[in-house]
Amino acid sequence: MINLGANKLFLGLFLAIPMLAFSQEGKITVRQNPIIDSLMAIKIENDRAIYNNQYYTIQLYYGNYAKAQDKMTLFKGSFPQIEVNLSFETPNYKVQAGKFKDRLQAEQELDTIKNSFPTAFLLTKK
Repeated sequence: MINLGANKLFLGLFLAIPMLAFSQEGKITVRQNPIIDSLMAIKIENDRAIYNNQYYTIQLYYGNYAKAQDKMTLFKGSFPQIEVNLSFETPNYKVQAGKFKDRLQAEQELDTIKNSFPTAFLLTKK
């Protein structure tokens, strides 16, 4: 008669010894060119500068000076809490409102403004 306990012990040792003999140590050494670190630092600084200078604005009008003035006055009366600017870009004037850092906030304001200014749209300024 075969002893089942001895067979299990033999099988366990048979499977365990190769695993112990061929196991590997979990050490990894990474050699990296130091230029990569300096390039990453430049990239991070560049991304910060872009983020700090980028904002969203709402363009209300693009056209002649008289209508631009009218749109600006109308906007100031309707939305006094939002800054509005008039600028010149040859050959037309632009009326833009707000400087929003967050796109979601800009889109929410745009939805409100569109009730009074249906042609308004969102711009990204850099």
